[in-house]
Amino acid sequence: MNTHTNTNAHRFYIVPTKRDKRHTLYSVLFNGRVVILGTHLPTAHGCRYLASMGLSGRAEMWDFSRSYARMVFPDLVKAAGMTIEDDDHGRPRVKPVRKLWQDHIHEGSDAGMDNHPSNHKRLSTVA
Repeated sequence: MNTHTNTNAHRFYIVPTKRDKRHTLYSVLFNGRVVILGTHLPTAHGCRYLASMGLSGRAEMWDFSRSYARMVFPDLVKAAGMTIEDDDHGRPRVKPVRKLWQDHIHEGSDAGMDNHPSNHKRLSTVA
């Protein structure tokens, strides 16, 4: 177990919120604020959110129960362009996003701004 923390990484947290028959839904928090209310792909959507803020570089996905990152993304912009889909046999595969996620970036966004979901409805719920 690596407990080393990279202070240059953009850190976001996930919190499980709901479980259905197939997925667990998570909220994604960044800088102490909920930025995504419900997603079953918190890794991809968390990185997309950070990229939409104009951030780049390393990202880490944390939860509140472990003393180490659940996942590390050396290049958050590259990770933002990926998703996980089940293949024909129900096995998960990492694939490029079909629809360009950059189309949804809020122009003029700033990492220091208040990006609560109420200000950006596109972030509030991810299906």
